[in-house]
Amino acid sequence: MSEQENTVTEKTVSGDSEVNQTNATIESKNTESSVGDSGIDSSEEASKIANLEEEINKLKIENSSLKDSWLRERAEFQNFKRRTANEYLSIKREALKSFIIKIINPLDNLERVGTGISINEELKPFIDGINMIKNEFYSVLQKENVQKIDVVNKPFDPMFMEAIASEESEKYQEETVIEVYQTGYEFVENNERITLRPARVRVGRPKF
Repeated sequence: MSEQENTVTEKTVSGDSEVNQTNATIESKNTESSVGDSGIDSSEEASKIANLEEEINKLKIENSSLKDSWLRERAEFQNFKRRTANEYLSIKREALKSFIIKIINPLDNLERVGTGISINEELKPFIDGINMIKNEFYSVLQKENVQKIDVVNKPFDPMFMEAIASEESEKYQEETVIEVYQTGYEFVENNERITLRPARVRVGRPKF
């Protein structure tokens, strides 16, 4: 082999070596770049996950707060409905009480018609007509859950009665109503009794 050919061969081998070194350097840089890119992607992904978790926690807190607020509002609304219903019932009772009292006073006068007098044939139609009117009034009152307080021969109860007079006797074992001067009325609803006007009575008391 000639010297010239040896020189060319050496140059070729040298060039191949430099190319291989260059390729290795490029591959090394690509690997480093790839590793670096992978590190950046993992960091960004972790940051996104952390942000999402934080957002989810905020939404959970907000949802819990809204739920508590809704429950409070619902409870307040239920209480409002209950108060409104009670106030309406109270107003209704007071209005009814005021109206009934205005009616029962004329009824007292109707009760007195024919009392203490002898009824002859001429007065009988008139008295019968008064009784019919009186019974119609009582029918209206009963439809409104208003009734007379039945007290004759019953134990005296100051919740529903007012003692105007009394007498003592050994025949009474307890305070007992023996006469009614003015009829009492009460409003009865759902086993609840509300006195519209107490009965005015004479009471028999035990004698000690």
